[in-house]
Amino acid sequence: NALAEMRSLLLELHPASLADAKLGDLIRQVATIITNRTGLSISVRVEEQEPVPPDVHFALYRVAQEALNNVVLHASASHVEIYYSSQSGRLDLTIQDNGLGFDPAGVGPGHLGLSIMSDRVHNIGGTLETISHKGEGTLLRVAWIAPTD
Repeated sequence: NALAEMRSLLLELHPASLADAKLGDLIRQVATIITNRTGLSISVRVEEQEPVPPDVHFALYRVAQEALNNVVLHASASHVEIYYSSQSGRLDLTIQDNGLGFDPAGVGPGHLGLSIMSDRVHNIGGTLETISHKGEGTLLRVAWIAPTD
């Protein structure tokens, strides 16, 4: 537990080390740390892990991290499902919880998590979709397609 927590903190402090690991493996690691810390059940499914550009790699790691932190802080969820795939120049990341849900349009300016995630995804040329309804949990869907020259 302490070793996993230390690794997580080091990754947060030294993002350059993120480039050495596959994104799916990093997402699994964050999920394990959060499960160990909170008891939240998290299942992670990774299909393909083709290399992605460093800016995309870093942005999506931070989005996954922020999304899971939001689940812990706000959702009162008992389970989260994460799906990640990068293949044929396309990256897909979905994070779905069975928590309280919320109205995405009603998120006030004091809650920056969704805004930060949206900015990160927009800055790499991807899309972020948030689907949530009160009492029905939340689904975050990120898509990124490699630019063609």
